[in-house]
Amino acid sequence: MTIAAAFRPDDFGHAAVRWAAAEAAANKEKLVIITVAEIDPEFETAEPVDLTEYTERFELEGIDYEIRSAASLSVSDVVIDEAVDAGAERLVIGIRKRTPVGKMLMGRVTQMILLDAPMPVIAVKP
Repeated sequence: MTIAAAFRPDDFGHAAVRWAAAEAAANKEKLVIITVAEIDPEFETAEPVDLTEYTERFELEGIDYEIRSAASLSVSDVVIDEAVDAGAERLVIGIRKRTPVGKMLMGRVTQMILLDAPMPVIAVKP
């Protein structure tokens, strides 16, 4: 079994990876971390994402993991495609606390992932 986590270098991305890693360890699942730079790859180069704080811990704890990185203007599509391609049964994303009105006006990427992902999506907060 495989669990995927969408990572971005902020508190929300870290929360998603931490939660997914705990699940992967508890259930002896493979963990796939998906990073996507929201740029036009035809004209820009993505900055590499440093995940060594996690990868070192995964190796010490014996967590089977894979990191998938991409650059695209459609972050939600790439996250979903990579999760499907990895065979993930669940996808974890980090979300921010919102007011009642903010809940109706969810972020574009979050909303697209929640609506379009073919697997269950777990939304976690830092």
